Amino acid sequence: MSSNTLKMKELESRTGVGREAIRFYIRKGILPQPEKPQKNVALYSEDHVMRIRLIKRLQEDKFLPLGRIKEILKSAEVSNLSTISNLTEFEFAFSTLVNGDISFDDLRLKDVTSNLGFSKEELLEMQKIGIVQILNDEDGAYIDKNDVGVLEKWREIQSLGFKPEAGYDLNFLNRYVEITRKIGAEEVDQFLEVFGSLPTKESALLGAQGVEAVNEIINLLHKRAVRERISEYVSQTMTESENKSVSKPLA
Repeated sequence: MSSNTLKMKELESRTGVGREAIRFYIRKGILPQPEKPQKNVALYSEDHVMRIRLIKRLQEDKFLPLGRIKEILKSAEVSNLSTISNLTEFEFAFSTLVNGDISFDDLRLKDVTSNLGFSKEELLEMQKIGIVQILNDEDGAYIDKNDVGVLEKWREIQSLGFKPEAGYDLNFLNRYVEITRKIGAEEVDQFLEVFGSLPTKESALLGAQGVEAVNEIINLLHKRAVRERISEYVSQTMTESENKSVSKPLA
């Protein structure tokens, strides 16, 4: 653990968490006791800063209860806590950047059903196969704006005439989920291996810029693949037509 040199006021400033909450964490055993070199003097360390930031992130972003957070902090080694803290900070910074350009808004589950016409059963089935995630906070169940965008575009596709009875069902949509999940996993693994040691803000910005560039590449490659497949059908049809013409007996 690093040396204890921070007073409470500095700790509050560094973490954005008030002293009453910090003292509560200490009383509950979620944070270690500060060093007390003399009466009425308490000194805190960089380890306290890291732990408080991690508690805040796990509460606000992961909606974990304090009991679960205490277990995580108690069971993990200090080096692992540092890694967990850095990753959660990276996750937050990266998500903030990539979600900033999404033009949709989070929607409560009841609003998704009323505004987009998906039943609760359909949404639960979509969650089961990984198309959307139903999240929960203090106000109840909701779907984040990224998945709201997926739902709106899926409804738009259906309105164009791509109906489930023609094969454009959830299994069709799930193919894109599986493809993008595989791509995303490989991208993150490689990115963290190469750039994981960069400062959080720098790595998050680099990652967000990389995702946007790759999205454009995927879009262009997808369009090219569709054109190429259509060309294959054209060539195949022409070849079949020529073969029929050659094999047709003369009158």
